[in-house]
Amino acid sequence: MNGIFLSWQSLLIAGLLLLAAGLAVVLLRLRREQHKPHLTHALEAEQEWLRDEMVALKREVAGLRARLEEDEPVTAPPESESAYGQALKLAQKGLDSAAVAASCGISRGEAELIVALYRASQRP
Repeated sequence: MNGIFLSWQSLLIAGLLLLAAGLAVVLLRLRREQHKPHLTHALEAEQEWLRDEMVALKREVAGLRARLEEDEPVTAPPESESAYGQALKLAQKGLDSAAVAASCGISRGEAELIVALYRASQRP
């Protein structure tokens, strides 16, 4: 009788373990499904950022193309104008932040901010 009891007991334990494993799988699937919207939202946000960057780059290329067509050399603005005013004018001409910083004698971070603000003001 002990042998039969142990086999039923083993079957019961195995069944409970199988049930627990099944519940764990279901819970993991539910958890994964709960995280999908977060991942989707993050991917959509990154895609939107990439779209904005692409639009900004297209504008910058168009500005550079227009400057080349005009055959206008890039010259330093007059000394009477502030470095930030100069930077804004260069950003309007389509120069990138590295060129703006080098031309105006401001930091790269300041130039990036000015160029980014100008681009943002030009978005539809």
